[in-house]
Amino acid sequence: MSANVGQAEVEYARGEKPSLANKTGDWRFLAPARVKGRSPCFEACFLESDIPEWLEAVKRGRWDEAWRITRRKNPFPAITGYVCFHPCMESCNRQYLDEGIEIQAVERAVGLWRLEHYRKPPAPRPQRGHVAVAGSGPAGMSCAYYLNREGFRVTVIERAAAAGGLLALGIPDYRLPRAILSRELQILADEGIEFVTGCALGLDVGLEQLLEENDAVFLATGAAQARTPVLPGAELPGVWSALEFLSRVNRGQRVDLAGPVVVVGGGNAAVDAARMALRQEGVRRVSVAYRRSREEMPASRDEVKAAEAEGVRFLFNVVPRAVQGECGKPEAVLLDRTATAAGKVNVLSGAPLEIPCGSLIFAVGQEPDFSVFGRLERHYPVFAGGDLVSGPATVTEAIRAGRIAAAAITARLNGSAGIDSAAPAAAPRLVTFADLHLASLPAKQLNRRQGEPVEEAGRCLGCGTCNSCGACALFCPDVAVLWDDEQYSFNLDYCKGCGICARECPARVLVMEGGAVYAG
Repeated sequence: MSANVGQAEVEYARGEKPSLANKTGDWRFLAPARVKGRSPCFEACFLESDIPEWLEAVKRGRWDEAWRITRRKNPFPAITGYVCFHPCMESCNRQYLDEGIEIQAVERAVGLWRLEHYRKPPAPRPQRGHVAVAGSGPAGMSCAYYLNREGFRVTVIERAAAAGGLLALGIPDYRLPRAILSRELQILADEGIEFVTGCALGLDVGLEQLLEENDAVFLATGAAQARTPVLPGAELPGVWSALEFLSRVNRGQRVDLAGPVVVVGGGNAAVDAARMALRQEGVRRVSVAYRRSREEMPASRDEVKAAEAEGVRFLFNVVPRAVQGECGKPEAVLLDRTATAAGKVNVLSGAPLEIPCGSLIFAVGQEPDFSVFGRLERHYPVFAGGDLVSGPATVTEAIRAGRIAAAAITARLNGSAGIDSAAPAAAPRLVTFADLHLASLPAKQLNRRQGEPVEEAGRCLGCGTCNSCGACALFCPDVAVLWDDEQYSFNLDYCKGCGICARECPARVLVMEGGAVYAG
């Protein structure tokens, strides 16, 4: 359809059929279209999970669909549903209306549904190529999962006696039930992934040997070497690293802690160590000493609150000067006071603070052990990810690293694009709370937090993703919005392009497209 405006000819991008066929007259030139936006929860998620999409599937009771959407970016929602600190929840637009969506609980429900309904395949997948993964932590598990789905034979080697890496040895079972981790590992084995435990890289097998025997190698050995502070008394028998302490407890080995216990550090490992120490026989008092302020503490605020509720005491702006002790055991730790200026920690002058201490646990960071790789005599394509590359990070960051590595390995071995290897598209617009049009929100979505995952998922506002609220159909004056195949669609034969649906869309998914294109 075209019209003459002055000397310029105008072609309309919409309404190209004759006006009688469109049944709308000859004046419509705009039509509604869905344009997906970027939700704040997606923006905050380390895994780049399509959270509004799988929440919508859960809302409809489509658990299998929710799992299929989730696994695109996160194959272990049962694990992350327990251990992820969920920055997505802190970013949720819903919090500005009443309370944010309990994304963690719903994600955990999706993961548990998957574990319950998983069935071992009747026959193994056809396999081509062989990839070795060194390290069975979250990065190694993730890489193995995606490579297996691409049809590669995968062998995972692990130096410990059991698989799981950090998930098994570094995270207390009250945060991640061991039955959940065991089930996830068993599913990976049922899918055809081979686990070889008690096999240390650099000791039982060399990197060059792995590279010779496999088409590719992914290194995910983590940051398992604890940093040891240099200060008087740090060599006493009652002084532990958080990694060693948590590892021994998680392996069921006896740990003799003498109270009171002082944990030095401000990360999640420090909080985990403090809460675990408080659970040990005979320990009644645990303190965490951190060199910066509470606001600067990197540990999860929820974990800190949980620790305080259990009785852990926190000391801020202090740093250890020395450990005092007699008869081969600690008796006190001397702490200097500090102040932060321009991001730097400055030790203040003055007499130190003396804290009684029967056991001291240092949680001051970990680093990779690069010595296990040896020296390669030839050039090989080696892939690496997780804490080995980034340094100590979160479980979700490690899972993402494994996924990206699997995409890179797939692309190299297949000579074609694999998972996550498509060219990035232009980023959609971020949908903020101010962008939403909540006046049109159906009353059923105005409930506060619900106990059941399906009802809780139904509170999601969509934020750039259609959540089938029906506002477009409700407000359309021409009844041009139809419920078709469990989603709303537009009958453009009757749409007059008024734009009411786009103005009333609560999630800001609809936009009006078309308009005049001047050819002259």
